Amino acid sequence: MMLTTGGWYSRNGNTYDRFLTQKAEWGISDRLQISTFVNALHSSNSSGLDATGMGDFEIGARYTWASVGSRFTHLAFAVDAGIPTGDPRKGLGEGAYTVAPSLLVSHELQGGQYQIFSTTGADFVVAHRQFAPPFTERPRHAFFSNTGLSRRIGRGWAVGELSITTNRWSGGADTQVALSPSYVWRVARRVELLLGIPIGLTSSTDPIGGVVKFTFELGGRPE
Repeated sequence: MMLTTGGWYSRNGNTYDRFLTQKAEWGISDRLQISTFVNALHSSNSSGLDATGMGDFEIGARYTWASVGSRFTHLAFAVDAGIPTGDPRKGLGEGAYTVAPSLLVSHELQGGQYQIFSTTGADFVVAHRQFAPPFTERPRHAFFSNTGLSRRIGRGWAVGELSITTNRWSGGADTQVALSPSYVWRVARRVELLLGIPIGLTSSTDPIGGVVKFTFELGGRPE
């Protein structure tokens, strides 16, 4: 089992969002993994008023092929389901039930000193909470792609990731692009600390943010 606690902050002008998140992942086998992700605490003024409460919830599964063609190439297929537990009228959630299939690919270079990775998929809206529209903008299907490069430095990894999300193909008008430099520090054998700064590159993306993640692993075979 792996537990990850995250703190997230983003700002666009006078509008801000703050999250405290908790992710739990369980390895059913070497290939199959299930996970839950909850926005345990969400604080925002995107509705025009300051509001604090629980955000949305996700549950997912992932199946991994550790070696595809070579031991340095890894492939996984994942499906996540989003449940709108946050109140969209207060800006604390999206107000939509979603299903998001995705494909994850990574390849190690120079004996594991570098790693190229990519996650590509689509987020399909299958239903809305009854009171979501017209109080909030109706969520739309979205395409997403996150691609990056990591390099082993010191006791961790320096990571650069480019994230793209767009709903234009489903009639929307948003294309969000962010560049996120970060560092993952291996504090101990089963403990990691991530520090990152998402930087928005389009007008619909929050210009600046901050991410802190603390990950602790239990059980399994030590690396």
